[in-house]
Amino acid sequence: MEFIDKKEYERISFWKIENDILLFKYAPKTEIDIDIAKQMVNDRLDYTSGKSIYALIDFTNVKSVTKEARDYMNSPSGGLRGIAGGAFLSNNVVATLFINLYLKVSNPSIPAKFFTSQRDALRWLQLIKAERTEVVVN
Repeated sequence: MEFIDKKEYERISFWKIENDILLFKYAPKTEIDIDIAKQMVNDRLDYTSGKSIYALIDFTNVKSVTKEARDYMNSPSGGLRGIAGGAFLSNNVVATLFINLYLKVSNPSIPAKFFTSQRDALRWLQLIKAERTEVVVN
């Protein structure tokens, strides 16, 4: 898998995997509160120039997320703005528990799923992207 156009921000880095599929990687021991969540969304929108993308989010380095930040990240006018689908990735036990709980409780308005394999996560994103493109074309 080839990554291009890497851009690093204070707490998060982005790479393009494909034209509209991005990899998000958090800085080590990231603690996300509402202000940091808003900054990360602004960083992503800066990187994508506001274009809609599919996200492969490596959650391994996230240490904690406040409820206020989680709510913001799950809102269409907040963290979901410009995201057509999201695959969460982690091998960290705590992050795995957090993500699975988040997906069950929050019920995101976009396709979202948890993976432990980057390859499986990318395949799933490519599949939902193809399905969505097929629906739009037909």
